Amino acid sequence: MENSNEGPTPPDDLSEELIQRIDALELPELKSLLSYIDQRINALRTSIEEEIEANAAGEILAIENHGAYAIVEKHPPDPDGDGVNTEITSLYHVQREAQPDGLESLHWAYLGDVHNSAQTRCESCGRTLADDVDTCPHCGSDDIAHSDTEE
Repeated sequence: MENSNEGPTPPDDLSEELIQRIDALELPELKSLLSYIDQRINALRTSIEEEIEANAAGEILAIENHGAYAIVEKHPPDPDGDGVNTEITSLYHVQREAQPDGLESLHWAYLGDVHNSAQTRCESCGRTLADDVDTCPHCGSDDIAHSDTEE
């Protein structure tokens, strides 16, 4: 890769004085400035939880914020157009996505539906088993856990 001595073209909406001050910084200072700018942007913009709640179709049940993304559990809209479908609970991976025009939008990736029913799991290998199993057919363990998950 070539190393060009030409600098980047500064945006038109920054003052000449600010551009000169930035251009005078060395690499460590520029990296510190970039980190500070990222922190300022995060402090000024709406939280991802607020954006999700304002823009989600359906009923939000839970939001787990993981910094760069969130996991959202929600009931989807009713296909008939009236309210939400409370019989289905879906999981989504949601993150901010930069658009070509410089704006951001939320990108929703469907992860699957959560089944709210009794589960039987092998405590040794973690696999889901049929309810009537006493020994795991995968690993042979008899350490089986029955649990009820409810909405």
